[in-house]
Amino acid sequence: MTVARILLLVLSLTITATAEAQICRWKDASGKVHYADSPPPGVQCEGTVKAPRPAAGAPAAAAPGPGAAAGGPKSYQEKEMEFRKRRQEKQEAEQKAQQEKENAQQAKANCEVARNRVAGLQRGGRVAKYDASGQINYLGDEDIARELADAQRAVKDACK
Repeated sequence: MTVARILLLVLSLTITATAEAQICRWKDASGKVHYADSPPPGVQCEGTVKAPRPAAGAPAAAAPGPGAAAGGPKSYQEKEMEFRKRRQEKQEAEQKAQQEKENAQQAKANCEVARNRVAGLQRGGRVAKYDASGQINYLGDEDIARELADAQRAVKDACK
């Protein structure tokens, strides 16, 4: 059990036992803070905390009702849920930003490839393509013109 849970348990038991009791706060020899309705023998209270009154007819350790959701103090569980929700939203935002960054890098690379293809076709000289069987086919002037038009459309699409 964590110190916070032990503290919560001690406080809730103290509240149910004595609604108007003062809760004593003290530190042990190791410096650890303790709370109880009365300190052990030989220990003086460093301070007292007045225990809050439980709502009429409601058990002191009960889960928060509609009042907590309507602006009252939030329970540990509600705070934990809110924290987890914020952490998940942050992770999702980071993942989205990373994905957008990767998409931008890919778009830049695609643009560069398309521009290089246009430059190669405009340079002139012999242009060859491999067919499905792996044979080299040299393109004629009409084929090069079609390839150049396709490459320029690819540049227009990729380099927005």
